Amino acid sequence: DMEVYGQTGYDLTVGHDQVKRRLKGGKEELVDCPALAAPEDDPISYLAAVARGKLKPSGLSSLETNLIVTEILDTARTSARTGETIRLPV
Repeated sequence: DMEVYGQTGYDLTVGHDQVKRRLKGGKEELVDCPALAAPEDDPISYLAAVARGKLKPSGLSSLETNLIVTEILDTARTSARTGETIRLPV
């Protein structure tokens, strides 16, 4: 499941093949999404393909993305502990 909220609308996953979308000033609509191809359609198959060197992690599972997420979470913990606002580099 995934929910993405932005300044001009939101997308919410519905099952594995649809997204509920609402853009600013519009009505909520259901959008069909194409299915992922194997092995990306199943997390265990995806992990196995990456572990066996058959597939390089990309997108949300890439090393670069995970390093950014780790930096954000670490900074959030520090901010919560100290009570100070910490700005990350743009």
